[in-house]
Amino acid sequence: MSKTFFLPTRDLIIFPGIVTPLYVGRLKSINTLEAAVSTKGKLVLGMQKDASKEEPDLSKDINNIGVVANILQIVKMPNNNIKVLVEAEDRVEIESATIEEDIYKAEYKVLKCINGTTKEAEAIYRKVLGVFEKYVGITGKVSSELLVNLKGIKNVNSAMDIISANLPLKSDKKQELLEVLDVSERGIKILELLTTEMEIASLEKKIDDKVKAKMNEAQKNYFIKEKINAMKEELGDYSQDDDILELVEKVKKAKLPKDVKAKIDSEMKKLSKMPPFSAEATVSRNYIETIIELPWDKTTKDIVDLKKASEILERDHYGLKDAKNKVLDFLAVKKLNPNMKGSILCLAGPPGIGKTSLVRSIADAMGRKFVRVSLGGVRDEAEIRGHRRTYIGSMPGKLIKAIKEAGTKNPVILLDEIDKMSNDYKGDPSSAMLEVLDPEQNSHFEDHYVDMPFDLSKVFFVATANDLRTISAPLRDRMEIVNISSYTEFEKLHIAKNYLIKQAKEENGLKNVELSLSDNVILKIIDEYTREAGVRNLKREIITLCRKAAREVVEDKKKKIIVKTNTLEKYLGKPKFRPEKQKEKEPKVGVVNGLAWTAVGGVTLEVQGVAIPGKGEISLTGTLGNVMKESAQVAYTFVKANIDKYKPLQEDFFEKKAIHLHFPEGATPKDGPSAGITITSAIISVLTGRKIRQDIAMTGEITITGEVLAIGGVKEKVIGAHRAGIKEVILPEDNRIDKDEIPAEIAKEMKIHFATTYEDVEKLVFAE
Repeated sequence: MSKTFFLPTRDLIIFPGIVTPLYVGRLKSINTLEAAVSTKGKLVLGMQKDASKEEPDLSKDINNIGVVANILQIVKMPNNNIKVLVEAEDRVEIESATIEEDIYKAEYKVLKCINGTTKEAEAIYRKVLGVFEKYVGITGKVSSELLVNLKGIKNVNSAMDIISANLPLKSDKKQELLEVLDVSERGIKILELLTTEMEIASLEKKIDDKVKAKMNEAQKNYFIKEKINAMKEELGDYSQDDDILELVEKVKKAKLPKDVKAKIDSEMKKLSKMPPFSAEATVSRNYIETIIELPWDKTTKDIVDLKKASEILERDHYGLKDAKNKVLDFLAVKKLNPNMKGSILCLAGPPGIGKTSLVRSIADAMGRKFVRVSLGGVRDEAEIRGHRRTYIGSMPGKLIKAIKEAGTKNPVILLDEIDKMSNDYKGDPSSAMLEVLDPEQNSHFEDHYVDMPFDLSKVFFVATANDLRTISAPLRDRMEIVNISSYTEFEKLHIAKNYLIKQAKEENGLKNVELSLSDNVILKIIDEYTREAGVRNLKREIITLCRKAAREVVEDKKKKIIVKTNTLEKYLGKPKFRPEKQKEKEPKVGVVNGLAWTAVGGVTLEVQGVAIPGKGEISLTGTLGNVMKESAQVAYTFVKANIDKYKPLQEDFFEKKAIHLHFPEGATPKDGPSAGITITSAIISVLTGRKIRQDIAMTGEITITGEVLAIGGVKEKVIGAHRAGIKEVILPEDNRIDKDEIPAEIAKEMKIHFATTYEDVEKLVFAE
């Protein structure tokens, strides 16, 4: 028994006497190869039973019959793999294989073949050679030189191995041949395999001949059809293909404008001359069908009964008065002027307040078809304008698809999430929307695919957005903005009682079960399980509660379920938020409650300030935008300019101290010109040591001379303060006109102060 280096191969069998290249990439295999070359040792090669295993188990994953080989040449590849040329010598039985210091080694014994010189073996070999010669003649897969070489080999065993190596067999079949030591028996096995391969090769040849004949026939038919088409062109005759006849009938029935009809007739003429199953014919047929299906002159009749329209809007949605009034105004004008152009509204507000569902109700109220076009994440201009027909797989843009889906040219089209469009190298979709949303231009909107003007002026476009700041100014200018504010607790309570609970009961099979939720229970869900501007999460919590109730009905056969405030946790788990009671907090130094507007409604924005060792500088943290940083700098300059009035705790404060202002929730970006008075109050508090009331919040920008400037989002900010438990706010005097927007039920609980200069703020915000 001998021991030498070992290399496991994957899907590769080498027969004795054969020279073969190997590509080695595994680290242990490379180590083994390098060790073998350095010691001029031989290699035992054995095939893995499972080629997919990167690290084979040497005790059970290696075939026990392999070969021992000499290394002839070794070349290092650019990818650090190694190409090695080996020549197999003898069959061997691998007794054991091991890994020693990351090198494969194997104990083996050389196997001797038997019956290689008998007359039987010679006769079988002649038969094998004859069949192999026929196989080469049929397939041409093996060079004729090999046959010449085989005839010159006298050793039957070696000749059999050469034939085995050149047969197109799977590696497991070749392994079987390698394991047969009886030359005669191996010859019979080769004959069986060759016979099977011959049959397969014959079938393949027949199939190839048939395919070739069909291709020749197709070319002949194509040539004849081209001649017929040329003759028909001279005669001005259309093809009588069934599909084309069907299209001709559709074109006749479709009420198309003259210019559209002329273009379709021209396209039909081209189609009749095309091979029916060609790619061009498919593109042309799809184009014609798209044009025919567009509602060139179909419209739905508007409901001009304002009372009925108002009832539909009130039935489906609570509040949202501005949006409803805009629709009713439009219907009133439509009644007086039936030829008016379509309107373009943009409903802007936080998520979950019912913008999308309101548009569906608007369509119902007007008696029009409703279609939704999702614009969130659209980056390619072709999604709006369509693809040109020269491209494979071209199709119309989203708007023409929506019109086609609606089946009328005056539907209500919802442009959902218009603020979420973006641009890249393929173009700017928001620029394409400029033409769509311009009443002066959209009567001749030209989709690249349709390649003809289509009138969009009758369409009632309603867009929705969460954040108007991300919409380009020209696009925003083309829309009539309707701001929809956050819901108050009272509005959420009303929506839950009259809409959400009924829907949730029906969806969860509780229609015939009495589910009792008091106002206090619903308010607790609103305060402690949701924190949002809309009612989306409130709906989810109510659905969760109904599912738990449904389980009780099924398991305990209950017909009546009463949910109380003290049993609510059983259905919804622990509260996700604790109700904030800011007014109960003691005054603090350097901590101020500001107010901010976000895409999800108004929120309180805490500003924290401390004095640190330094040289009078101010540092800001909390992911702030440039506008907010400038606002802080203006506030700091105002305080330093009035240092005589706001005297620091120590005279050399600006020589030995610095101020650090932090805006918590650093992962959330913050920007905008409305935190000036909040920052000023924090700086003065740190500077003087005066405590600030924690039951009051403020919003307003400050100038370098101390004037308080107007801000936006008053309604949302006041609602946000109320939601946080703050009942006293400071607003700029210039925002007094916005007080009427604040819901009455909130306004009566809030104490609202208006400030012209920072002196007005100072009188209210400090505890002393």
